[in-house]
Amino acid sequence: MKKISLLLTLFITLIIFNSCSSKSELIVEIPELAQGEIAIIYATPDQIEQQLQDTLKTAQIVSGKAQIIFDTISFDKKIKDCTMIISSASNQFATTIPLPLEKGETLTIKISGIDKYIKREDFLKTTYSGSKKVESFSKFYNDLMEQNRLLIKNPETSKDVYTKQSELYKTYISENSESGLVYSLLIGQLMQFKLNDQNPIIDLCSNLCLSVEEGNIWASYLCRILAERQKRAFSSSILSFNAIDKDEKEYTEKDIKPHKYVLVCFWASWCKPCKEELPQLKKLYEKYNSKGLEIVNISVDLQPIEWLEFTKANPLPWLSLWGNGHELTAKYDFQTIPFNIIADKDGKVIKRELYGEEIDKAIEELFNEE
Repeated sequence: MKKISLLLTLFITLIIFNSCSSKSELIVEIPELAQGEIAIIYATPDQIEQQLQDTLKTAQIVSGKAQIIFDTISFDKKIKDCTMIISSASNQFATTIPLPLEKGETLTIKISGIDKYIKREDFLKTTYSGSKKVESFSKFYNDLMEQNRLLIKNPETSKDVYTKQSELYKTYISENSESGLVYSLLIGQLMQFKLNDQNPIIDLCSNLCLSVEEGNIWASYLCRILAERQKRAFSSSILSFNAIDKDEKEYTEKDIKPHKYVLVCFWASWCKPCKEELPQLKKLYEKYNSKGLEIVNISVDLQPIEWLEFTKANPLPWLSLWGNGHELTAKYDFQTIPFNIIADKDGKVIKRELYGEEIDKAIEELFNEE
């Protein structure tokens, strides 16, 4: 009987040990954020495309700290590729960071630099500690962010920065091909670039898509996005749109006044850089309208009421329209605004992704060529 009791005790002990060891724990330390909330989000590529996600856990940030124990979630592999949303109680600060949640391990994340982040002076400083895999991701992620800092300080170093970042991606993927987080970071950068740029990161994506491991859903997702962007870049070479004016009259590209060139500006009433661009556009219009330049503003505000209120208070001398932002961003393949393109009299898009002085330079060159 004593022997049976000892075996039973040992069996129960093993069950408890295995149960405890399968739990994952997250500790978040944010000294600059006294109160707030964290939410742990998980989504597969298919869910992302359907704009769906699973909220695994939430926790309150108290005195700069938050803690979560994951004891019910399932792991299809050693590390679950999650995202952590962080927000302050005052709603003045919110951000998302990648979260490599590892089965049976404790992950500690330390975040600093919130003040500079809010002022857009720097990226957040984020360190991950725990297992070797997590610390490997931490080094990769911080090396990536450090290159971004160099780029912000000196935009002329972009080629060197992107070359270094492509090397970081390539090395990390070769050692962690199953990681979804590295592909999601790569996708985020890919979406910011012009496909016709000579960019080492675009080259890396193209090379990765030459041979994709079967079952690697994130690599497949990256390649699908790259292919879709290439297709849209081709289809958006001809100007076409459907939009409405303040009286809800429908307009297409065929309704633009006769012109030699048309500058189409995609913007939104909440976009500060877009509004700052208007005085510059007015000067261009005054200088070149008589020579054959037309301008069309197409708002991608979620609701037309926001655009209407702004345009009533700030009337423009050219056509101002509102369009479906989701359709327009997909068609012309842009994620940031202002987004400006120039089309010729035949509707062929001859310049795209122009900002600031690039617009002036492009218009001047076109009219000087005549």
